[in-house]
Amino acid sequence: MKKKITEKNIDIMRLGLSFLVLAFIWIFMIGILIYGFRMNSSVTRATANVFPYPAAIWRGNMVTVGKLESDLMAAKKFYESQDFSSIGMRVDFTTDQGKKRLKIKEKNILNKLIENAIVENEAKKRGIDISNKNVSDSVEGKMQEYGSAQQVADNLKKLYGWSISDFEKNIVKPDLYRERLAEDIRQNDPENKKAKEKIESALAEIDGGKPLDSVAKEYSEGESAQNGGDLGWFASDQMLPEISKVVFLLNKGEKSGIIESSLGFHIVLLEDKSAQDGMDKVKLRQVFVRAKNLPEWLSEKEKSLKISIPLRDFYWNSEIGGVDFKDKDLKNFEDNLDRNSPDDISVLF
Repeated sequence: MKKKITEKNIDIMRLGLSFLVLAFIWIFMIGILIYGFRMNSSVTRATANVFPYPAAIWRGNMVTVGKLESDLMAAKKFYESQDFSSIGMRVDFTTDQGKKRLKIKEKNILNKLIENAIVENEAKKRGIDISNKNVSDSVEGKMQEYGSAQQVADNLKKLYGWSISDFEKNIVKPDLYRERLAEDIRQNDPENKKAKEKIESALAEIDGGKPLDSVAKEYSEGESAQNGGDLGWFASDQMLPEISKVVFLLNKGEKSGIIESSLGFHIVLLEDKSAQDGMDKVKLRQVFVRAKNLPEWLSEKEKSLKISIPLRDFYWNSEIGGVDFKDKDLKNFEDNLDRNSPDDISVLF
């Protein structure tokens, strides 16, 4: 009896071992198709959704092939699910040029996924954590802008093949991490603290009676500094929104307090107002001190990272801090995309 039990256990072990060997062979063969031939089929996608083949790796972080292919298929579905003929545009990814355009989409998506991972990683290091409840609350608060929950769910399914949960995970959560990290950089980056102190010193001198143009020459950064901060005439839509909403409330000859924008800190003097070509315009002079923002921080971070991309078509270009093509023909096609595909909507957004 004991011998039979032992033989049965051995048979189970053999069966389990055989299964593991077959699974390893399957994973290995699919890996060859993905990395050697960059095959993107229902079989490779199904396997990549289970096994985390890396599309990019750095410092213990990874973007998986499964995630890349899933997002690429969602983007492809978005373009192909709509009829752009009414505006004289088209989308066709089956032609030689179309396949190249889809490859450009894949490159851009991979770059975005790497950026999202870098941002989330840095945010968590700074003690920022976005819970699933935070995400759901954000979506629920904006839901009225887009219609009923059912309408939103139907549109997501039709356009991307996504559920609301997919939308929260793929779009909303990364955006919230970006917003929170951008705010943390504005408030806590050492360079930004120095910039804030500098603009406060400039404001103190102006309040003490020193002319703004003199203060601009001493404190301001950027091309306008040598002209005493003279910016010329602007309409509302030609200015940063943070500045526009302040200066149009000022009277002629009045200055603002410190205005914080996506570029840095501003003190703005409204020198004149006028109606030109049917639009209200203002003549401005400013003191400007640059502050580090998220895009600048991210660009520096990306250029400092050594990211390995095992996919055959791409490599990490540390000089530009982004994913680039290995193939020169694809790179040349991308550089001349507008000329190559003038009537294809997918090159516009």
